[in-house]
Amino acid sequence: MDLVNVTKQPFSDDAVQDYQFHTYQPCVAGNFDYNDEIRIPIQDLDAHTAPCNSYLYIEGKLAKADGTVPTKLEFINNGIAFIFREIRYELNGIVVDSVRNVGLVSTLKNYLSYNENESVVLQNAGWFPKRAGNKVLVDANGNFYVCIPMKLLLEFFEDFRKLIVNMKQELILMRSSNDKDAIISLDESEEPKNRYTKIVLDGSSLPKNLEQTPHLRTSTALDRKKLCRQEP
Repeated sequence: MDLVNVTKQPFSDDAVQDYQFHTYQPCVAGNFDYNDEIRIPIQDLDAHTAPCNSYLYIEGKLAKADGTVPTKLEFINNGIAFIFREIRYELNGIVVDSVRNVGLVSTLKNYLSYNENESVVLQNAGWFPKRAGNKVLVDANGNFYVCIPMKLLLEFFEDFRKLIVNMKQELILMRSSNDKDAIISLDESEEPKNRYTKIVLDGSSLPKNLEQTPHLRTSTALDRKKLCRQEP
Protein backbone atom coordinates (compact mmCIF):
# COMPACT_ATOMS: atom_id res chain seq x y z
CA MET A 1 0.00 0.00 0.00
CA ASP A 2 1.28 3.47 -0.91
CA LEU A 3 -0.04 4.80 2.38
CA VAL A 4 2.49 2.89 4.50
CA ASN A 5 5.33 2.85 1.96
CA VAL A 6 7.26 5.69 3.59
CA THR A 7 10.50 4.88 1.75
CA LYS A 8 8.98 5.39 -1.69
CA GLN A 9 10.58 8.15 -3.73
CA PRO A 10 8.37 11.20 -4.33
CA PHE A 11 6.90 11.56 -7.81
CA SER A 12 7.45 14.76 -9.72
CA ASP A 13 5.96 15.20 -13.18
CA ASP A 14 8.36 17.40 -15.17
CA ALA A 15 7.41 16.14 -18.63
CA VAL A 16 6.22 19.63 -19.60
CA GLN A 17 8.72 22.33 -18.71
CA ASP A 18 7.67 25.19 -20.97
CA TYR A 19 4.59 26.69 -22.63
CA GLN A 20 4.18 29.16 -25.44
CA PHE A 21 1.38 31.71 -25.33
CA HIS A 22 -0.48 32.71 -28.49
CA THR A 23 -3.04 35.48 -28.87
CA TYR A 24 -6.25 34.49 -30.66
CA GLN A 25 -8.33 37.29 -32.15
CA PRO A 26 -12.12 37.43 -32.63
CA CYS A 27 -13.52 36.74 -36.09
CA VAL A 28 -14.81 40.32 -36.27
CA ALA A 29 -12.38 42.67 -34.55
CA GLY A 30 -13.75 45.67 -32.70
CA ASN A 31 -17.36 44.47 -32.66
CA PHE A 32 -17.97 44.56 -28.90
CA ASP A 33 -21.26 46.45 -28.57
CA TYR A 34 -24.25 45.45 -26.48
CA ASN A 35 -25.82 42.06 -27.33
CA ASP A 36 -23.03 41.27 -29.80
CA GLU A 37 -21.69 37.75 -30.24
CA ILE A 38 -17.89 37.54 -30.01
CA ARG A 39 -16.42 34.37 -31.51
CA ILE A 40 -12.75 33.58 -30.90
CA PRO A 41 -11.63 30.47 -32.84
CA ILE A 42 -8.46 28.39 -32.53
CA GLN A 43 -7.97 27.05 -36.05
CA ASP A 44 -4.52 25.46 -35.68
CA LEU A 45 -5.29 21.74 -35.44
CA ASP A 46 -1.59 20.88 -35.07
CA ALA A 47 -1.23 22.91 -31.88
CA HIS A 48 -1.05 21.06 -28.56
CA THR A 49 -3.10 23.51 -26.52
CA ALA A 50 -3.56 23.56 -22.75
CA PRO A 51 -6.89 25.28 -22.00
CA CYS A 52 -6.20 25.30 -18.26
CA ASN A 53 -3.58 28.04 -18.84
CA SER A 54 -5.79 30.34 -20.91
CA TYR A 55 -6.57 33.99 -20.17
CA LEU A 56 -9.14 36.46 -21.42
CA TYR A 57 -7.52 39.85 -22.01
CA ILE A 58 -9.77 42.91 -22.18
CA GLU A 59 -8.94 46.55 -22.81
CA GLY A 60 -11.41 49.39 -22.62
CA LYS A 61 -12.43 52.70 -21.16
CA LEU A 62 -14.89 53.51 -18.40
CA ALA A 63 -16.98 56.30 -19.88
CA LYS A 64 -20.31 58.06 -19.82
CA ALA A 65 -22.82 58.09 -22.65
CA ASP A 66 -21.19 61.22 -24.13
CA GLY A 67 -17.73 59.59 -24.08
CA THR A 68 -16.26 61.66 -21.25
CA VAL A 69 -14.58 60.24 -18.15
CA PRO A 70 -17.10 59.76 -15.31
CA THR A 71 -16.56 60.98 -11.78
CA LYS A 72 -19.37 59.08 -10.07
CA LEU A 73 -19.10 55.66 -11.73
CA GLU A 74 -16.86 52.74 -10.79
CA PHE A 75 -16.64 49.00 -11.37
CA ILE A 76 -18.08 46.66 -8.79
CA ASN A 77 -16.14 43.62 -7.63
CA ASN A 78 -15.89 41.16 -10.55
CA GLY A 79 -17.64 43.76 -12.66
CA ILE A 80 -15.86 42.77 -15.89
CA ALA A 81 -17.58 39.37 -15.78
CA PHE A 82 -20.96 41.13 -15.75
CA ILE A 83 -20.40 42.57 -19.23
CA PHE A 84 -21.10 39.07 -20.61
CA ARG A 85 -24.48 37.38 -20.27
CA GLU A 86 -23.31 34.03 -21.62
CA ILE A 87 -20.05 32.21 -22.38
CA ARG A 88 -19.71 28.96 -24.34
CA TYR A 89 -16.73 26.80 -25.20
CA GLU A 90 -16.94 24.43 -28.16
CA LEU A 91 -14.82 21.53 -29.41
CA ASN A 92 -15.44 20.55 -33.05
CA GLY A 93 -18.71 22.48 -32.93
CA ILE A 94 -19.99 20.71 -29.79
CA VAL A 95 -20.59 22.74 -26.63
CA VAL A 96 -18.55 21.22 -23.79
CA ASP A 97 -19.20 23.96 -21.24
CA SER A 98 -21.39 27.03 -20.98
CA VAL A 99 -22.60 29.45 -18.34
CA ARG A 100 -25.27 32.13 -18.23
CA ASN A 101 -25.40 35.06 -15.84
CA VAL A 102 -21.60 34.99 -15.96
CA GLY A 103 -21.04 37.71 -13.40
CA LEU A 104 -23.37 36.27 -10.77
CA VAL A 105 -22.16 32.67 -11.17
CA SER A 106 -18.45 33.53 -11.14
CA THR A 107 -18.86 35.87 -8.15
CA LEU A 108 -20.47 33.17 -6.02
CA LYS A 109 -17.84 30.65 -7.10
CA ASN A 110 -14.92 32.96 -6.35
CA TYR A 111 -16.19 33.83 -2.88
CA LEU A 112 -16.21 30.11 -2.07
CA SER A 113 -12.91 29.28 -3.81
CA TYR A 114 -10.39 32.02 -2.97
CA ASN A 115 -9.14 33.36 0.34
CA GLU A 116 -7.96 36.90 1.03
CA ASN A 117 -4.36 36.32 -0.10
CA GLU A 118 -5.45 34.67 -3.36
CA SER A 119 -7.83 37.56 -3.99
CA VAL A 120 -4.89 39.98 -3.93
CA VAL A 121 -3.28 38.06 -6.80
CA LEU A 122 -6.53 38.22 -8.79
CA GLN A 123 -6.97 41.99 -8.58
CA ASN A 124 -5.82 42.42 -12.18
CA ALA A 125 -8.60 40.01 -13.15
CA GLY A 126 -11.17 42.37 -11.67
CA TRP A 127 -11.60 40.41 -8.43
CA PHE A 128 -11.17 42.75 -5.44
CA PRO A 129 -13.79 41.96 -2.75
CA LYS A 130 -12.34 44.46 -0.24
CA ARG A 131 -11.21 47.38 -2.40
CA ALA A 132 -12.78 50.09 -4.53
CA GLY A 133 -12.91 49.20 -8.20
CA ASN A 134 -11.54 52.42 -9.67
CA LYS A 135 -8.49 52.29 -7.41
CA VAL A 136 -7.59 48.86 -8.78
CA LEU A 137 -8.59 48.79 -12.46
CA VAL A 138 -9.08 52.29 -13.84
CA ASP A 139 -6.44 54.98 -14.40
CA ALA A 140 -6.95 58.75 -14.38
CA ASN A 141 -8.19 58.71 -17.99
CA GLY A 142 -10.71 55.94 -17.39
CA ASN A 143 -8.69 53.24 -19.18
CA PHE A 144 -8.56 49.70 -17.83
CA TYR A 145 -6.64 46.55 -18.75
CA VAL A 146 -7.88 43.23 -17.36
CA CYS A 147 -6.41 39.72 -17.66
CA ILE A 148 -8.89 37.09 -16.42
CA PRO A 149 -7.90 33.42 -16.03
CA MET A 150 -10.53 31.44 -17.90
CA LYS A 151 -10.84 29.09 -14.94
CA LEU A 152 -12.65 31.91 -13.12
CA LEU A 153 -15.40 31.91 -15.75
CA LEU A 154 -15.80 28.29 -16.92
CA GLU A 155 -15.35 25.09 -14.95
CA PHE A 156 -13.89 23.27 -17.96
CA PHE A 157 -10.76 25.41 -17.85
CA GLU A 158 -10.27 24.59 -14.17
CA ASP A 159 -11.06 20.85 -14.19
CA PHE A 160 -9.57 19.71 -17.52
CA ARG A 161 -5.80 19.53 -17.01
CA LYS A 162 -4.79 17.83 -20.27
CA LEU A 163 -3.80 18.86 -23.77
CA ILE A 164 -6.18 19.17 -26.70
CA VAL A 165 -4.90 17.92 -30.06
CA ASN A 166 -6.45 17.87 -33.56
CA MET A 167 -9.67 19.57 -32.52
CA LYS A 168 -11.16 22.88 -33.57
CA GLN A 169 -11.80 25.09 -30.56
CA GLU A 170 -13.95 28.16 -30.25
CA LEU A 171 -14.83 30.52 -27.41
CA ILE A 172 -18.15 32.35 -27.78
CA LEU A 173 -18.88 35.43 -25.65
CA MET A 174 -22.32 37.06 -25.60
CA ARG A 175 -22.32 40.70 -24.50
CA SER A 176 -24.87 41.95 -22.02
CA SER A 177 -27.62 44.37 -23.04
CA ASN A 178 -26.01 47.13 -20.93
CA ASP A 179 -23.23 47.79 -18.40
CA LYS A 180 -25.46 48.71 -15.47
CA ASP A 181 -24.82 45.42 -13.65
CA ALA A 182 -21.05 45.95 -13.87
CA ILE A 183 -21.03 49.56 -12.67
CA ILE A 184 -22.04 51.23 -9.43
CA SER A 185 -23.08 54.89 -9.50
CA LEU A 186 -23.09 57.41 -6.66
CA ASP A 187 -26.22 58.98 -8.16
CA GLU A 188 -28.27 58.84 -11.36
CA SER A 189 -26.69 61.85 -13.03
CA GLU A 190 -24.20 59.73 -15.02
CA GLU A 191 -25.13 56.90 -17.38
CA PRO A 192 -22.40 54.28 -18.10
CA LYS A 193 -21.45 53.56 -21.72
CA ASN A 194 -18.12 51.76 -21.68
CA ARG A 195 -15.94 51.35 -24.74
CA TYR A 196 -14.14 48.04 -25.26
CA THR A 197 -11.24 48.22 -27.69
CA LYS A 198 -9.74 44.76 -27.34
CA ILE A 199 -11.04 41.33 -26.30
CA VAL A 200 -8.68 38.44 -27.09
CA LEU A 201 -7.87 34.97 -25.80
CA ASP A 202 -4.31 34.24 -24.69
CA GLY A 203 -3.93 30.47 -24.90
CA SER A 204 -0.95 28.29 -24.03
CA SER A 205 0.42 25.41 -26.09
CA LEU A 206 3.47 23.20 -26.22
CA PRO A 207 6.33 24.39 -28.44
CA LYS A 208 6.30 22.56 -31.76
CA ASN A 209 10.07 22.22 -31.72
CA LEU A 210 11.23 20.76 -28.42
CA GLU A 211 14.87 20.51 -29.49
CA GLN A 212 17.24 23.28 -28.53
CA THR A 213 19.89 24.24 -31.07
CA PRO A 214 23.10 25.63 -29.60
CA HIS A 215 24.09 29.05 -30.88
CA LEU A 216 27.62 28.97 -32.33
CA ARG A 217 29.62 32.02 -33.22
CA THR A 218 32.22 31.91 -35.99
CA SER A 219 35.27 34.10 -36.23
CA THR A 220 37.62 34.83 -39.14
CA ALA A 221 40.63 35.50 -36.94
CA LEU A 222 42.32 32.95 -34.73
CA ASP A 223 43.01 33.72 -31.12
CA ARG A 224 46.67 34.51 -30.63
CA LYS A 225 48.67 34.36 -27.47
CA LYS A 226 50.04 37.66 -26.32
CA LEU A 227 53.47 37.74 -24.70
CA CYS A 228 54.38 40.39 -22.19
CA ARG A 229 58.02 41.37 -21.75
CA GLN A 230 59.12 42.81 -18.47
CA GLU A 231 61.80 45.49 -18.67
CA PRO A 232 64.89 44.86 -16.51
